[in-house]
Amino acid sequence: MYRRQDHDYIRVLVADDDEHVLECYLDAFGDEEPTNHMKALDALAAELFDPAIDIKDEPRFDIVACSQGDDAVDVLQSALDRGQPFDVVILDMRMPPGIDGVEAGSKIRQIDPDVNIVFVSGYSDTSFEELKRRVPPPVRLHYFNKPLSFSKLAEDVVAMVKQ
Repeated sequence: MYRRQDHDYIRVLVADDDEHVLECYLDAFGDEEPTNHMKALDALAAELFDPAIDIKDEPRFDIVACSQGDDAVDVLQSALDRGQPFDVVILDMRMPPGIDGVEAGSKIRQIDPDVNIVFVSGYSDTSFEELKRRVPPPVRLHYFNKPLSFSKLAEDVVAMVKQ
């Protein structure tokens, strides 16, 4: 079903230096720890409802948030080392004082060439052509302008992972 079939959740890593924006991502993708929480709900649903009803049709997310690009690179590497790769990484373009989203994306692409990378920015100082050159391949690269519709972004993440 999903690109990385070793888990039932869409694993999303988000890096943004704005705490309020991170909260919006957590709200849109769900801020619960899905691995344990959703397993408990699945077990309860199996007890209470017809097992033929597949409640897993709804997309579920496992989201990890950090506030700097360097942290995102480290978190992604650690997740890969544990055999828990992310499906999507969402990066803000500007995250002072650390590396920017493009540099973080370039490092992330070197570590995991298969992950979808989504750049989000309220600025237009980096063109999509520049992003494609620095963080190939374009098929695994996405760009959204702020302000965001976080619920629409969550829908788009599901679509990009199912490709």
